[in-house]
Amino acid sequence: MSDVPRHIEIIARGLALRGQHLLVCANRKHGYLYLPGGHVEPGESSPAALVREFREETGLTVEAGRMMLLSENAFTQGDRLRHEINLVFHVEHPPTWPDEVPSLEPDIEFRWLDLAAVVDADLRPATIKAWIVAGCQAGGWVWHRDA
Repeated sequence: MSDVPRHIEIIARGLALRGQHLLVCANRKHGYLYLPGGHVEPGESSPAALVREFREETGLTVEAGRMMLLSENAFTQGDRLRHEINLVFHVEHPPTWPDEVPSLEPDIEFRWLDLAAVVDADLRPATIKAWIVAGCQAGGWVWHRDA
């Protein structure tokens, strides 16, 4: 079958909070949002991939904390079936996050999205959006930073 994905993509994503705002990445061409991060390379740990992707895309050095969510998704993008596993980590920028997060890539931009606006945002994948909305409604998430 030609429409069956040949491999499963593993993506490390970061949940970065600044007060009541969530850092999201926006696709400039299509407008949808997603948590910052990127593909895990062979032989690379997922926390290391998250740190590398933040550095490559923003120039910022971040710390990846514990994994908070695993989300598996299959979807069609254009005429191609995709299958991905997203590993979502708590992420911090010491000592504080900047007001504006720069983008070093022309196709994306970073925004601080008010947590109350997540429910109406085109945040993908839907499983991660639902988890964030549930966390907002429950009053937040529980995590422990790696020592």
